[in-house]
Amino acid sequence: MYTPKHNQIEDRAALIAYMRAYSFATLTSAGPAGLTATHLPFVVEEEGGEIRLRAHMAKANSQWRDFDAGADVMVIFMQPHAYISPRLYDSRQNVPTWNYVAVHAYGRPLLIEDRDAKLELQKKLIRQYDPGYLEQMAELPERYLDGKLAAIVSFSLVATRIDARYKLSQDKNPAERERIARDLEAGGDNLAAETARLMREQNR
Repeated sequence: MYTPKHNQIEDRAALIAYMRAYSFATLTSAGPAGLTATHLPFVVEEEGGEIRLRAHMAKANSQWRDFDAGADVMVIFMQPHAYISPRLYDSRQNVPTWNYVAVHAYGRPLLIEDRDAKLELQKKLIRQYDPGYLEQMAELPERYLDGKLAAIVSFSLVATRIDARYKLSQDKNPAERERIARDLEAGGDNLAAETARLMREQNR
């Protein structure tokens, strides 16, 4: 990913927090059928100084067979984003652009085949997105759960490389950045408002 110096971020804690906040990401891989992408919810964990990503997909989705090649895959986290109008700059000689945050994590996925480990990953996802469902889940028959677990492929990967671009008007002066943030907040769009929040956070 092209990342000019003024858009780079190396704050590890901030990157982990971002990936957790926007954990519905895109898994991309290359295999015999060419490039493939699947959109998945991820659990992002830090273990022993490593950033580990865990997820699952339907067994009917053949992308998991790309893992056999032992090559890296890429997981793309990308939200929020917003259009930036040139009317918000001091100079009228400007063109439109887009503000966004994107993080690309690379690593080699390993299958999680143990039944209990697969179930624990599902519980982690539920704790992350819908903890109130755990009590109901505990009432499900074991045979039913086993059938659901058999229909998915779970995997994990250690992020061996992370590229991040925080394109948030860092190259503009403080007055322009404030004008842009206010415009994004005033539009009533949640993605734009979240972009404004990250702008303020990164441009303190």
